[in-house]
Amino acid sequence: MKKFASLVVVLLVMLLVSTGNAQVRPGSFTIAPTLGMYTFEGNEDMDQARPLVGMRLGYNFNKYIGLEGYIHYAQTQNNDWSPKKNVDFTGYGGELIFHLLPNQALVPFLAAGVGGAHYSYGVFEENPDYGTDTYKSDKFTVGYGYGLKWFLSDWFALRLDIRHIMPIDRLHNNMLVSLGLNFAFGGAKKAAATTVSAAEPVMEEAKPQAEAAPVVEEAKPAVAAAPAVVEEVVRPQPKTQVREEVDEMGRATLEVLFDFDKATIKKNYTKDIDHMVDVMKEHSDLDLTIEGHTDNIGKAAYNKNLSQKRAEAVKNYMVEKGGIDAKRLNAVGYGQEKPVASNKTRDGRAKNRRVEAAVDYKK
Repeated sequence: MKKFASLVVVLLVMLLVSTGNAQVRPGSFTIAPTLGMYTFEGNEDMDQARPLVGMRLGYNFNKYIGLEGYIHYAQTQNNDWSPKKNVDFTGYGGELIFHLLPNQALVPFLAAGVGGAHYSYGVFEENPDYGTDTYKSDKFTVGYGYGLKWFLSDWFALRLDIRHIMPIDRLHNNMLVSLGLNFAFGGAKKAAATTVSAAEPVMEEAKPQAEAAPVVEEAKPAVAAAPAVVEEVVRPQPKTQVREEVDEMGRATLEVLFDFDKATIKKNYTKDIDHMVDVMKEHSDLDLTIEGHTDNIGKAAYNKNLSQKRAEAVKNYMVEKGGIDAKRLNAVGYGQEKPVASNKTRDGRAKNRRVEAAVDYKK
């Protein structure tokens, strides 16, 4: 019987090996009706292999560890009496389940637990004074084994269970082999995958940028095989026009765009910043508030910090490269709070990863 059980496992592994996403859901409840065979070995004097029906109820604490309660029933005969006596056999107990590869569609597991075995014999004696009498007995059991769950969906799997069960009276050795349907309810669902362009990472909360001083990046040519983010370069305005915009709206046309999750200034934007430096040098009554922004990918707190770094990168450039007094510059990060384009598109997110400038001036 043990050799047969091992052969079943080997054949199932060969036939059903397949990969998939994590199938054992943490926090899920399971119910599994089963059919199988129970073999009485040792010296219990029972008919050996008998069909049984059973039920398993379980709970998965996490992907790897679960707890199951079980009950199964079989009818057999005791061969020690003449004539033979019919025996109703019921096994019950609880087991710890250890899932070995919870991230596969085919999940092998180990099991170990304790329980009991109840034997109820047919009419054992007929007494005219007391009527009929029956004989019953109960035994404590320990068991261990292994099995496989083949997940066809997140909530449904086929399962195979093989157990070595030892009733503790004279330490009999019994075997159970069963097939079942495993239904799962509740628990943590798999996170839906987010579709992101190949040109940008998945989350904006990557490693924080340490910007002690502005770093100017060379603009890299786009590779033809990969989609590139199209970014608009704002051309410098004549100084007189900048001054007119300041007098009219209190804002100047300065816009610096950034790569995803970056706070470094690309070279093709330094001319715009240099132009603003010239305007501030010519008009000493102008002070500048530099505003940093991000798209909405990532956590709001991380984006707020990233936008502050972007604003400070422009400020540091104007102080260290342009010679503007730092007191005339104020850097503020707004994170994802003030988008100028839709964050639902790649181009829109590229426009939102920016630094703008608001001008304060003395009339």
